[in-house]
Amino acid sequence: MKVKNRLGHNKLFDLRMGLAGALFLGTIVFFINYDHGIVNGLIAASKQALYTFLVGGFITRLCENIATIKNSFSAIFLAVFVPSIIAISLTYFVHSIKGTPEPLNSTVPTVILAPLGFLWWAAQKRKQMRRIHPSN
Repeated sequence: MKVKNRLGHNKLFDLRMGLAGALFLGTIVFFINYDHGIVNGLIAASKQALYTFLVGGFITRLCENIATIKNSFSAIFLAVFVPSIIAISLTYFVHSIKGTPEPLNSTVPTVILAPLGFLWWAAQKRKQMRRIHPSN
């Protein structure tokens, strides 16, 4: 079984991006929900951080894997669209579970940042792939 993708990374999970995303989005969600009390802010932030670590690490790697398919336009489009839909849907679901005072508002950062982040990530990984595999 092949455990590395075309760029030589773990095929299923990106640990660094999972941790970075968890810290960043967990902090944003804390402040969105802080006016409902520190405990509610921490509940929402904890859910976001745990979710982002687990799902974000997987989805970031999914974006990278899609970005390395042969057709450049399809690669970039799908590497943004598919992970964004998954991230936005799952984020809203997580915040709809009891404990987040503002589930829709807590999803807004993902709606805004996910497509932009995935576009940047896909473009970077596409460039990296071209350096490693010049024929693509």
